Amino acid sequence: MSIEIRELVIKTTIVERAASDSGEPAATPALKEEILSACRQMILNLLRERGER
Repeated sequence: MSIEIRELVIKTTIVERAASDSGEPAATPALKEEILSACRQMILNLLRERGER
């Protein structure tokens, strides 16, 4: 008997580090907003696809 997995849930935790810790500049508020906007768009697209089924 085979098992089919139809959904995979991935959870992450984002930790912001100070610029001096890693040598890289910290994320700017504009960059954060851009990332959040892209995530929102992906979620809305997934919800629309589910609604079309």
